[in-house]
Amino acid sequence: MKIRLDKDIAEFIPETPAEAVELEALWIKMGNCTGGTKRLEPLGVYVRTENKSAKFHIEGLSEEEAKAIPVVTAPYDTDVYCVTCNRTEHVKKGEPIPFCCGKLMEILD
Repeated sequence: MKIRLDKDIAEFIPETPAEAVELEALWIKMGNCTGGTKRLEPLGVYVRTENKSAKFHIEGLSEEEAKAIPVVTAPYDTDVYCVTCNRTEHVKKGEPIPFCCGKLMEILD
């Protein structure tokens, strides 16, 4: 995923279908316009040479919103897998991508 910064705007650009699905899930969590303002707050420390990823906490989610599972659909017929238990499942285009072990299953590229 590419990230572009322009002043106070961060743009996330998915480079694979799996990243597009993850970005959609984040957008659903962040984009509830009926609730209060949501913020991404840095979590822990990020050192480019030591960390593979940077983590952020979504601030402003109600308890219900935090527990809500976003419905994200498959962009095409594909297999998905759980990164925790390695379970795989086939989903067809437009079907919801399932959750497993508390996380959205990932598309096998």
